[in-house]
Amino acid sequence: MMKKSAQIKEIQLRLPDDIKIVDETDFEFNEDEFLSILCWLKYFNCHYEQNKKNELPDIKFPIISKRLRLDFGLYTVKSNSEPFKGFYNIYLSNNIKNLVGRKTLNNFILQWNL
Repeated sequence: MMKKSAQIKEIQLRLPDDIKIVDETDFEFNEDEFLSILCWLKYFNCHYEQNKKNELPDIKFPIISKRLRLDFGLYTVKSNSEPFKGFYNIYLSNNIKNLVGRKTLNNFILQWNL
């Protein structure tokens, strides 16, 4: 299995040059998560070819797994915080735990209106 640092490099290679990937997670991605990220980046790149930074994609927070999501919601404005301050960023983020600290499937579906 690929190390996370190698996965992040592969992810970055698939983004436009002026957009950075920011990993906010504290865990390794499994192979299924990595493949799902690459698929969603293909979706993003199709959107970007047509719209550049003029419009957000219809799906702003694609769910990768119960613990991981992509965040396309801020890529149209330059970041004013580290890391990658002054760049356009896409984020790999933890999914928020429910009140009792568990990511049950039912709570997950309700939280994201799936």
